[in-house]
Amino acid sequence: MKTKLTALSALAFAVVGGPVSAADWSTVTGGLDFSGEIAGVMAIVGVLAGFYVVRKGARLLLSMIK
Repeated sequence: MKTKLTALSALAFAVVGGPVSAADWSTVTGGLDFSGEIAGVMAIVGVLAGFYVVRKGARLLLSMIK
């Protein structure tokens, strides 16, 4: 019973309090100009670099589990 109550309260917080406490990144990204080609290339490079870092970390964790 106590476990169900804890899960229900966590779900209620996620539904009600989650969007209220979401991060506002407008002050960080407000000064950047995303209209140029260099910004597009940097965005693609950033996404690819993030993908490979996550992939390498996942492989490392899976090898530790084996």
